[in-house]
Amino acid sequence: MTILAAPPAPAADAALSVKQQDSILDAEHSLNIWEGSIRSGKTIASICTWMMFIRRAPRGPLAIIGKTRDSAYRNVIDVMAEMNPGAVVYTRGAPTIRVLGRLVHVFGANDAKAEGVLRGLTLAGAYVDEITLVPEAFWQQLMGRLSVAGAQLFGTTNPDSPMHWLRVDYLDREHTEPALGLRSFKFVLDDNPGIPEEKKRQYKAQFTGLWYRRFILGEWVGAEGSIYDMLDDALHCRTAPPRERWQAAWMAADYGTSNPTHAVMVVLAVDEQGVPGLYVVAEWEHDGRKKGSLADAVISKRLADWATGVLDGTGLVPTPVLDPSAASLRTQMRADGWPGLRSADNRVDVGLRNTASLFAGARLFVDKVACPVLWKQLLGYVWDPTALLKGIEQPLKINDHGCDALRYAIMAIRMIWRAWLPDLAAADDENARARAG
Repeated sequence: MTILAAPPAPAADAALSVKQQDSILDAEHSLNIWEGSIRSGKTIASICTWMMFIRRAPRGPLAIIGKTRDSAYRNVIDVMAEMNPGAVVYTRGAPTIRVLGRLVHVFGANDAKAEGVLRGLTLAGAYVDEITLVPEAFWQQLMGRLSVAGAQLFGTTNPDSPMHWLRVDYLDREHTEPALGLRSFKFVLDDNPGIPEEKKRQYKAQFTGLWYRRFILGEWVGAEGSIYDMLDDALHCRTAPPRERWQAAWMAADYGTSNPTHAVMVVLAVDEQGVPGLYVVAEWEHDGRKKGSLADAVISKRLADWATGVLDGTGLVPTPVLDPSAASLRTQMRADGWPGLRSADNRVDVGLRNTASLFAGARLFVDKVACPVLWKQLLGYVWDPTALLKGIEQPLKINDHGCDALRYAIMAIRMIWRAWLPDLAAADDENARARAG
């Protein structure tokens, strides 16, 4: 049981901005949503409002909802405890807590089936963390549960696709349909006076393109055109530093039978200025349609010979990262003695964002002479226009095997680049925990 003592005096830089204060005072509607960029101050404002509501909420159960119960504790309950420790009594991970003496249920909404946990409840109030991550069926069930007179909902979200149900069915109707009872508050990074300007510049440098517009500018913008629109031959096509500066290596492969099998070798190396970076130094490709299919044993042997040649004289042994769907090749490579073989993290959205951020931050480079197929694929890597019409953001699955292999490598190397982009890594960790929960 955790019962925290009286709160310490607030720090001088903990004062709420005028915009945060205004949102707290104006959050008197049935639905109150704070939306906008990361680190913009929206979460603190919304939690302050939620705790004020708990003091005066009508009789009945209350609820805090996150993508998972663990994320609800990390993102909401822990913050509440820091803001007003004496008000929060909880056992971490428990399905209920007490806030200011009120019973509050804690729910995870990690899939459509989760809406069943709400059935039978009549709620007097709810707080929802990251609404766009909540399944629509869960949200609709929640709307039906807030039936106590005077019930209110408070929640936060980062922008997503303009086709997302929260944008289309709620936010876009705020000013045209007053009966909806919605009030939204938009925040951007520069609205947060508690973050130093240097830190803001760091946040801005970690995102690019689509993700910059959503997470920094707070725009509900759809994906379109090139995925890696920041690529520049002059900046990103670079030969790796001399081999004596190579510190580690990863061999990542996207596996195909009739489709190409494409592998890339990525090394961690330090340049002449002492700055570490990731360099794609070689690629291996076999197109089964053009050259005939290869048995798994042959692919494993050829990859081993290729990797040995690439790293000859460095003393490095590559960490192999394999397409998660390549079960038969994985079995063969294990039998052949590949050390440290791991299955790739195939979260496409996170992998694309991380790869783009490393390119944008000049930490990821491709030797286009040694990797001509990969570089050509990266330049032509685009969002699927047909899927976008349905509100689905995914790469066009044409000539993308090298791009997939690179994404697998980047996700496997995160223990290295997380020191370069710590806030991006923290968001990645949170995303991973939410999905796993």
